[in-house]
Amino acid sequence: MKPKVRKIYRSIIALLTIPFILTGCSDREKCDIDGLHVHKYVGTSNRGTVTNYYNSEDKYIGYHYEDGSYKAFHYERTDEYIPITKEDESFYKTMYEQALFNGKDNWDYLFNIMKAKKDYLEYEYEYSNEDGTFYDWHRDKSHYWNTGKVRVNHYRFCGHRLTYKNGKWVNERSPFVDDIRDIIDEYPYFELDCYKVVHKDYKFKKKELANLKVSDISEFTGPDLSNSELYSKAK
Repeated sequence: MKPKVRKIYRSIIALLTIPFILTGCSDREKCDIDGLHVHKYVGTSNRGTVTNYYNSEDKYIGYHYEDGSYKAFHYERTDEYIPITKEDESFYKTMYEQALFNGKDNWDYLFNIMKAKKDYLEYEYEYSNEDGTFYDWHRDKSHYWNTGKVRVNHYRFCGHRLTYKNGKWVNERSPFVDDIRDIIDEYPYFELDCYKVVHKDYKFKKKELANLKVSDISEFTGPDLSNSELYSKAK
């Protein structure tokens, strides 16, 4: 399964451009460690800390990703490292190129993503100009031009696994699910933007929109946020 073009573009940016943006130069730091190894990198955002091991000597590794808007995220190299074999090297290179991190090692971060990505309502409105009549969506329930059509926007999440095929590691994406715990064993690796939005439409009278809440009409099932443990779900 080929990665989406958006992901490839982001990886190219990460490999060729972002270190210069973040540091003003490539800032490649050689180390004194003998033998093949990967360094531990740590990055922090408002969702928490992400750690990973990458086969890079760069002090910083940066990625652009989409999370409602185009955002930047960077990892900083630490003194921690693990030795690897020649066979491991291509695996860690793929992790680096695909901007993946180990989900179980970063479960708090993933849980915070699920907690933040709550269902929300959008309202259809109608507008006209010299080219005709058009329809679009926004989040203002009191807009004068609302039609009464409402949609529930719902987040689903995906993971990745790396499978060795024909001499290289292939990135395979999971189905999209409501709870990351349903896939994390089989698809253990994740991107920073590991979700998509799906929606379902409803129709109301305009006067009914004022008191409408997403919980009143949503038919979607969300993740279990009552317990933040990785294996709180029954297997």
